[in-house]
Amino acid sequence: MKPIKILLIIILSHSAVCCFGQFSDDFSDGDFTTNPTWQGDISKFAVITGKIKLQAPSMSESAFLVTQSQAIQHGSWEIYLQMDFAPSSTNYVKIYLVSDQPNLNLALNGYFIKAGNTSRDVSLYRQNGSVETKIIDGQDDRVNLSLVRIKIKATRSDTGVWQLYTDVGLSGLYSLEGLATDGVNTLSSYFGIQCVYTATRSDKFWFDDFVIDGTPVPDTSPPYVQFVNALNSHQVNLIFSEPLEINSAQNLFNYFLKEIGPPVNAILLADQKTVQLNFSQSLVNGVTYSLQISNVKDQVENEMLLADVSCLFFQTVASHSKDIVFTELFADTSPQIGLPNAEFVEIYNRSNNPYNVQGWKLTDGSSTGIFPSQIILPREYWIVTATSSVNLFAGFGKTIGLANFPTLNNDGDTFTLRNSEALVIDSISYNLDWYRDADKQQGGWSLELIDPANPCGEEDNWTASEAPLGGSPGLINSVFSNKPDLSAPILLTVFPESVTWLELTFNEKLDRSSLDLENFSLRSGEIIGKAFFKDFGLRNMILECSQQLAYGKAYTIEMKNIKDCNGNASDPSTFTFGLPEKPDSLDVLINEILFNPLAGGADFVELFNASEKFLNLKNWKLGNYKDGSVQNATALFTRNVLLPPRDFAVLSSNPSVVQLQYPNSIKPVLYKTSLPPFPDDEGSIVIVDDTSKQMDEVSYFKEWHSLFIKNEEGVSLERIESRAPSNDPANWTSASASVGFATPGSINSQQRMTYELNEDNVSVVPEVFSPGSGTEDFVQIQYKFENSPVANVKVYDPQGHLLRTLASNETLGTEGFLRWDGERDDGRMARMGYYIVWFEIFDPAGWTKVFRKRVIIAFR
Repeated sequence: MKPIKILLIIILSHSAVCCFGQFSDDFSDGDFTTNPTWQGDISKFAVITGKIKLQAPSMSESAFLVTQSQAIQHGSWEIYLQMDFAPSSTNYVKIYLVSDQPNLNLALNGYFIKAGNTSRDVSLYRQNGSVETKIIDGQDDRVNLSLVRIKIKATRSDTGVWQLYTDVGLSGLYSLEGLATDGVNTLSSYFGIQCVYTATRSDKFWFDDFVIDGTPVPDTSPPYVQFVNALNSHQVNLIFSEPLEINSAQNLFNYFLKEIGPPVNAILLADQKTVQLNFSQSLVNGVTYSLQISNVKDQVENEMLLADVSCLFFQTVASHSKDIVFTELFADTSPQIGLPNAEFVEIYNRSNNPYNVQGWKLTDGSSTGIFPSQIILPREYWIVTATSSVNLFAGFGKTIGLANFPTLNNDGDTFTLRNSEALVIDSISYNLDWYRDADKQQGGWSLELIDPANPCGEEDNWTASEAPLGGSPGLINSVFSNKPDLSAPILLTVFPESVTWLELTFNEKLDRSSLDLENFSLRSGEIIGKAFFKDFGLRNMILECSQQLAYGKAYTIEMKNIKDCNGNASDPSTFTFGLPEKPDSLDVLINEILFNPLAGGADFVELFNASEKFLNLKNWKLGNYKDGSVQNATALFTRNVLLPPRDFAVLSSNPSVVQLQYPNSIKPVLYKTSLPPFPDDEGSIVIVDDTSKQMDEVSYFKEWHSLFIKNEEGVSLERIESRAPSNDPANWTSASASVGFATPGSINSQQRMTYELNEDNVSVVPEVFSPGSGTEDFVQIQYKFENSPVANVKVYDPQGHLLRTLASNETLGTEGFLRWDGERDDGRMARMGYYIVWFEIFDPAGWTKVFRKRVIIAFR
């Protein structure tokens, strides 16, 4: 009997005992990697003097250990904890009694005890995902000690009643912290500890004497399908709620895909929860199938009944323009005829492909709605409206809600639908004329597209709805009909390829009958002797003149009977052009700069042809100017681009965004091209022609913006006068707020027509100005003299007090201006009222003349 007794004592005194649903570990063997096996941040822990201790690097982070444990039913957990410090909100312990995941840093479901934190208490929490809910609130300051030595005990009954106890100071007596009933989480796979610490506490946590007891909650529920994923046209993965029994999981006849049949094989993957089904027949992209599943068992033989789940096979394909089109829009909801009192647009997938519109954008240029994830199948209609209005269309059809749905203007608006790559899928610019009905355009009726198959029709392909409710959202339109393209082609550009050849570019493919020479004539009398298409695209036409054209002369071409590929003939029209000439310096000026765009926007530079010449911008370059040389030179165009006299060209890497963000931009002169870098604080821009001759150069600074612009983002700098020096800070200012803070392609908002100077040679323009208003927020003191004088220019208040010195013994040119923003010499702004500009000029011979001009500050 003695040998048997000794063996029993050895077994019972071993440092750890493990069995199903229970274990104990006192670390007396100096090891925590076996019997039981702990995992996690094992390099940050060590067994020292029979206890497990945190031994982490000196930095602020967290560390955890877990071991397998299914204990929860009739559960009991006892732990010894020691902290060589007073715990806080940055130094505390979580003891996970129950966890369904091994990584305690990730989302999980379970229960844990927190010792420490702000209240320095010991409390019990439930965790679901990343949400933590306190279910037992322990006594505050229970562990508010400089050295914490505590035993913690928790129990759970089979009905979910939890009790939490603590023994602070190891008195041998437990105190009840509280009890609560909570049965939300019932699956336990792991027990663990997690230390949260700062650098000075990375080695001051101790644990010992883990005693865990309990059993799993009995599994009486059959498995069910949590997720269906069609990975490709032949493979469908099913993810079940729990591990499966292999034979039933791999039985082909437990699965049946309607319209196709059973799979050719079924494979239970390594996680024992995922079944891979392979089919011989291809799934059709965008089609939702019905998959029947039955007789599949979990690992304790719970068998599922027949289930019918949906399986959508979706494979991303590239979207193209007009794949999805606008088919209906409802701008004016009053008076209410029968539709909900909410604006909407309807879109229709006219392609053969399904599309996920996640990240697509609907915009009117001032606001943009971004689509959520939603698959739109071929031939489907979808109602797009504000998120708050989705429920109003519940009985009408499929609906998508946008958080920032753009407002539809009653009398007309421009809407653009772009995919996630910013490709324009469809756009529409409607107005009241599209209703073709004076009564319906007053409100309550939608506009409907007549023929979705017409890729070119616009106003001719829209009309007022004929549905009794005032519209047909989510359904085929009430006015649906075949509506072929009836619009005539439009001439976009005319460029002289030589003194006898003209290239004409149209907006659509032309009919070959358009080459008839009788369709063209030049007002100046030159004869057009030949016409032919430049390529197979049938959009670029070459006209050959019998006589040479002359430089320095503007020509007007007259056209008639130009037909597109559908036979639509254009009305008689004209277009003005000229032979491009060799430019001189300052023929082309830098006229407007946006170097700090809005979020999602793009830089732009506006060029102005200050000459009377037609200029070809092909092979011109835009760059930065530094140390007397051009750097980062970027070629603008490899094609011919004709810039007429006194006209503009706007250069941007994304002109579509520029046009959307600045509604006053002129689309025909917006060009997409690469740009050199333009820093937000200061930089330089230089434009050179195809021979590298410098046209103009500007070294800008953000300080050139108006003092009253609080945020320069999205605000362009505008040139005030073309004849004034390009690098004169007084010749630049912020674009006006009234035009949207930029005028790409049009006359600058701050450009001023020079007054005809009076006989006294000095004038104030304007006499009344308003600092910070965005328009007329500064004054020019303009001058013009026969000779260059020396000047003193100052601003006084009516009492004769000096406010501002604009020039002191400064030599002026014969013509120019000085600028006053209303700022005093001491940096403060002058008050509202009138002031005197004192302008004194003199020469070395002693001749002197004084001009006194009144100027008024009026704040708005």
